[in-house]
Amino acid sequence: MLHKITVRYSDGTEKRLSVSEDQTILEAAEASGVPIVNECQSGICGTCVGNCTSGSYELGRTEGLSEQERSTRKLLACQARVRSDCVIELAYPANANAARLVAGEAMLESVELVSNSTAILRIDASNLGEKLSYQPGQFAQLMVPGTGLWRSYSYAHVANDENRLEFIIRLLPQGAMSDYLRLRARAGDRIQLRGSKGRFYLREATRPVVLMAGGTGLSAILAIAEQLSRDGCTQPVHLYYGVSRYEDLCKLDALKKLGDACPGLALHTVVAEPDPRWKGATGLITDLLDVGDLNGGDVDVYLCGPPAMVEAVRRWFDARGMHNITLYYEKFVPTGVSAAAHEPLRLDTKGLDYGELRRRGLGTAVVIGGSIIGMATAKVLLQKFERVIVLEKDSGHHRMEGRPGVAQGWHLHHLLIAGQRMLETVFPGIIDDMVRAGAFKVDMAEQYRLYMAGAWKKVCKSGIEIVCAGRPLLEWCVRRRLDREARIEFRYDSEVHDLIYDKASNRVLGVGASIEGRLQPVAAEFVVDASGKNTPIPQLLERIGIGTPEAERDSINCFYSTMRHAVPPERQWRDKVMVICYAYRPHQEHYTAQYYTDSSRTMLSTSLVAYNCYSPPRNDEEFREFAKLMPNTEVARNLEGLKPISPVYNFRYPDMVRLHYEKMKHLPSGLVVVGDAHASADPVSGAGMTKGLLELAELRALLESADFGSESFVHRYNRRIGKIGDLVWFVVREQNLRYPWIHQVDAKRPWYFRALTWYMDRLTELSHDDMDVYRQLLSVVHFVSPPGSLTTPYMVARVLGKWLGTKLRFKRTLIERNFGEGRNGEYHAPAPRAHPGPDVAISDVTTPN
Repeated sequence: MLHKITVRYSDGTEKRLSVSEDQTILEAAEASGVPIVNECQSGICGTCVGNCTSGSYELGRTEGLSEQERSTRKLLACQARVRSDCVIELAYPANANAARLVAGEAMLESVELVSNSTAILRIDASNLGEKLSYQPGQFAQLMVPGTGLWRSYSYAHVANDENRLEFIIRLLPQGAMSDYLRLRARAGDRIQLRGSKGRFYLREATRPVVLMAGGTGLSAILAIAEQLSRDGCTQPVHLYYGVSRYEDLCKLDALKKLGDACPGLALHTVVAEPDPRWKGATGLITDLLDVGDLNGGDVDVYLCGPPAMVEAVRRWFDARGMHNITLYYEKFVPTGVSAAAHEPLRLDTKGLDYGELRRRGLGTAVVIGGSIIGMATAKVLLQKFERVIVLEKDSGHHRMEGRPGVAQGWHLHHLLIAGQRMLETVFPGIIDDMVRAGAFKVDMAEQYRLYMAGAWKKVCKSGIEIVCAGRPLLEWCVRRRLDREARIEFRYDSEVHDLIYDKASNRVLGVGASIEGRLQPVAAEFVVDASGKNTPIPQLLERIGIGTPEAERDSINCFYSTMRHAVPPERQWRDKVMVICYAYRPHQEHYTAQYYTDSSRTMLSTSLVAYNCYSPPRNDEEFREFAKLMPNTEVARNLEGLKPISPVYNFRYPDMVRLHYEKMKHLPSGLVVVGDAHASADPVSGAGMTKGLLELAELRALLESADFGSESFVHRYNRRIGKIGDLVWFVVREQNLRYPWIHQVDAKRPWYFRALTWYMDRLTELSHDDMDVYRQLLSVVHFVSPPGSLTTPYMVARVLGKWLGTKLRFKRTLIERNFGEGRNGEYHAPAPRAHPGPDVAISDVTTPN
C-alpha cells in the first residue's frame, strides 16, 4: 500500500513523495531525490532526525532518540516506516543539501555483452540537468526498466561534465537486471537513475596503494586507478585484476592505457581457469600477491569483488601478520537486502543442550563489542580464561578510519590520566605506541588553549599530561597489541541478539549471535557486555524474565559535527596542538575543539558541538558559518583559507544514560557490563574511555580474588562500578543541569545545586589566575583526585578570599564581566600565544586585554 509523505524544510520548501509500507522514509526519499541528512543509516547516530506532525508510523530502532523525543513524535528517517499519509518537518533548509541525491531519467546508449556473466552498460545522463558528482569507487542506483526494482552499480570512471556513464555489471543466471540486459535492452531505453552513494572511495594517497578487483569489481577499481593517474600520484600503485574465465576479461586496453600514463602503476592480471588463449598467470588473485610489493604492510589496499575473494584476501594478509595495512573493501551483497530492516532475532532454546553448552563453554569468556574498552577487557580476561572470543558487529578495525558501528569515531577523543594509567597496566608501553603512531602526549595547560567562563586560560606548565588523537589511531594501537594473542579470537560482522540462559542454575551460558548471516549459539563461562550505549543486554534480560535495570537519563540533545582540513606548512601551529572553547552554561549552548589528528600536523580536525540542536551543518559552507556560533571566533578564523578533505561527519547524542545494575536484587551469574553499556556520560566531558577503564580495573581485581561464577560476584562488581558512576555523574551533571530546558531539571537538581554552581563558578574564576588551583582542578577532571579535594578548608579559603577581595574593591568577577548585561564573553579575543622556548610559565605568555 502506498502512502504520501510531505517533507517540510525550515526555509518553507515542501517536497512530496510516495512510500510503500515496507520502505523506510529515508529509502523513499532517496528514491525520489528528496534530501534528508543522514549518516550511519542504522538508527544509532541520530543524524536523520525529523518531527512527524501528522500521520502514523512505526519507529523501528531508536537508539538515536531520547525517550522524551520519542514521546514528542520525533523519528529517525532511516528507521521509521509510515502507516498513513504523513507530514515530516526537518529543522534545516532544502538548499545546498549535502545529503542530496541527483535523481532522474537517463537514456541507455549501449550494452556490451562481454560474456554470459559480464556486461558493460553505457548510459547518457545528460538530461538530468546537473552534473553527477561522486568519489571514485562510489555507486549509482538504476531502476530495472519495466519494474520498480533498484540495483546498485559502481561507476567505471571518474565523474565527467557530460554525465556519460559506464558500469561493468555482473550477469546472474537469473536476475531482474541481468535478464533485462541480456534479453530486452535496446538503445534509447529510458532508465531511472539516482546517485551517488557509498563509503568505498579513494582517500588521499600518502603511502603505496594496492588495488584489487575480482570480476566486475573492476568497475570501482578502474575509477580509482583513473583518479590516481589524473592526480599524478607519486606513490607506487599495484593493480591486481582476477576473473574466473578468460571470457570474463574486459577493459584490458583501458588498463594498459592507464599503465602507460602512470609509470608508477604495475598491472597484474590472473585467470582462474586455464585457457589456451590466455598467456598470463592462472590461479587465484591471492596467488599473485607478493610480500615484497606490500611495503612491509605499510600500504592502503582497495578491494572490490565477491565476498569469497574479499575474505580470502583478508585471510592472506592476516596469515602473514600484515595488520598495519589499511583495508578498504566493497563486497557484492545479495540484491534486495535492506540495511534498515531489523527484526528481533531469537535462538531456538528448545533445541539447546545446556549440558553440552556448559562443557563447550568451559574456560571461555565472551566480550560483546570490539571497542577500546572491549579489547582491553579481552586482554584482562586472559588472566582467568583460556580463551576469549570478541564479537564485533563491524567488519574490522582500520587504521585512521572511522567504523560504521562507532558513530562518534570521527570526533575528538581524550585519554585522561587515570585512563592512561589503567591502560598501561593492561598493555605496558601502549601510550608510547600511541605517541609513535602519531598521538600527542602533552601538558594540557601548556599545549592546549582553553577558553572557559568567557576568557582564555593563561598558558603554563601543569604537570597534567593528556593523550589525544583521532579515535581510529588510538583504537588501532590497542588492536595491534592483540594480533599475536593466540587465545583471543575476533569474530567480526557478529551481532549479539540473544542470551543463552539456564533458569535452573540462574546462569548465562553464552550468547546467540548472528555470525556470517546465521544466528548461532556461542558458549561461554563468562560474558562481558562492552557493546556501548546501545547495548542490547537490558532488553535481553527482560526477555529471559530477569527484568531491566533502572535507567537514569538526562536528555541533552547534543549534536557533534566534525570536518577535517589540510594544513599547509606555513599555517601549522607550533605552540599548541589543540584549541577548546567550553560553553559557559546556561548562557551558551555551543562547544568546540580543534586539533591535529596526529603529530604530522598536516590535518586539522574541527568538532563543533551544539546542545538542544536539530539543525547541524551539512556542507563546508554551513560548517564555517556554524563555527561562528561557538563561544569564541578563534576556531572559525583558523578555518579561513584551509581546504576541506572530508565531508561533514555528524553524530547526535540524545541523552546521558546510566543503568543502575547495582540496584537490582536478582541478576544471573556469568554476565557483567563495562563502559558505556553501564553508563554513558556527555561526550564533551571526555570521560568515556577513562570511566570504562576504571570499571575494568574493578573487574580485574575481583577476578583475582573472587569466584566469577557466583551471583554474589556480579552484585559486588555492580556496587563497585556504581560508585564510579556516582563520581562521573556528579562531575558531568553539575554542568548539564544548569540548562533549564533539561527534562525534569528541577527534580534532578540536588537541594544544594545553587550553592554548588556558585562555588564552581568562583573556583573557575580563581583557576584563571592561581596555578595551584588550576592544577588541582585539572587533577579532578582527570579523575586523579576526588571532587572533595576542591572543597578542602584550604581550597575554600582561597576561593572565598579571591571573591571577597574582588567585592571589597567594588569590582566585578570574571564571569560578571563576561556575561553580565547580555554580554557573551570575550568573543573576538585571540587565543594566547606562548613564547618559544623549553620552559613556559604564566609570566611568559601574551594574553588578550
